Amino acid sequence: MGGVAPLPPHPHPAAGQASLEYVGLVALVATAFAVALPAAGLAGVRAQVAGVVRTGVCIVGGDVCRAADAAAAGLAPCTLSDRRRGGGLAVTVLSVKVGGEHQWLVAQRSDGSVAVTKVAGDALGASGGLGYELGPLKAGVEGEVGVSVAAGVGWEFPDAAAARHFLAEARSGLSPAVARWPAAWRSGEAGLATSGWAGLGVVATGEDGTTLGGPAAGIEVSAESALGARIARGSTTLYLRAQTGSARTTGLFDGLVGAAPAGPVVAEYTRDRSGPRELAFRVTARGVRAHQVVETVARLDLRVPANREVAARLLRHRAPWPPAVAPDLRAAIGQAVRTGVVERSVFAVHDASRSLEVAGRIGAEIGVEAGYAKVDRRLVEASAWTAGSPERAREDCVA
Repeated sequence: MGGVAPLPPHPHPAAGQASLEYVGLVALVATAFAVALPAAGLAGVRAQVAGVVRTGVCIVGGDVCRAADAAAAGLAPCTLSDRRRGGGLAVTVLSVKVGGEHQWLVAQRSDGSVAVTKVAGDALGASGGLGYELGPLKAGVEGEVGVSVAAGVGWEFPDAAAARHFLAEARSGLSPAVARWPAAWRSGEAGLATSGWAGLGVVATGEDGTTLGGPAAGIEVSAESALGARIARGSTTLYLRAQTGSARTTGLFDGLVGAAPAGPVVAEYTRDRSGPRELAFRVTARGVRAHQVVETVARLDLRVPANREVAARLLRHRAPWPPAVAPDLRAAIGQAVRTGVVERSVFAVHDASRSLEVAGRIGAEIGVEAGYAKVDRRLVEASAWTAGSPERAREDCVA
């Protein structure tokens, strides 16, 4: 089975000699205005002229320069920043863990609108193991499995002021906020998480009585998946989210990311009143700099017969998808890269989340885990490929 043709790393449309001469002329005019306008007492006009010049250079370069250009290319407004706040608590008695969490996500978009999401979830897990110790030698098998359910609600606001007003009421527990701002969508999902370790190691005790770990050989695996649905006004989206602890890539997403996914991979299938609407794939990878993540989404318009035919071969498999689905999955991703819309966003991430874990014995072994999520992200770079075009910078988002 063939691989997905990778997207070029950072190509831009090649400009001809006339375009290069035009850019040089615009730069010369901009320099003249920058010197002349302050001398004439028109410093405020300089910013407007600079904006016009920047847009002109952007257009010549073939990038996405204005909101109108993005709409014409089928691109939605960018997420300029988002912030996540929330907390969770889990209690373990013997080998059974019960917990829950709630989070708020507020996202600011490039068109001035704001999306607010509230997610609440509950989880139940169990762990166990089998092993033995013979002198300093220890061998065993350990595993953990958990199930979770979550529900989400999303609201859309035309500007930041309306979103702030809603959040002030919602967080204070005032019910009128929900009545005055009906939800744009609701979601629900069920998930399964597994992890395990099997190996051989050496355990020694130091002079102060502490346990010292020695050389060990073994294998550790983890996987998490979830099935969910998001219901909006006029459309329904079914999604499958999966993540593994392995750094090895299967090659399925080489056309979207240059390295193994560093976060969950999400496949989304959307229908509206007219039938199949869109198939989308979302992949998260590490950025080239520290504290950066790169989110890539490939969208395939299922209203196009050729796209719908390729997607149908993938959608005939029931989720969760078996390994045999790989050829059809690769074909769908390849079709999205060649003929669909691919958007890439680079975010700078500041994570100030905290967690606390306490364990003890009160008749039975008891553990308590508490956490607080505080994550802020800021868009630093955005680009897109449309209908197989070269990479186009999203100057409408990060001018």
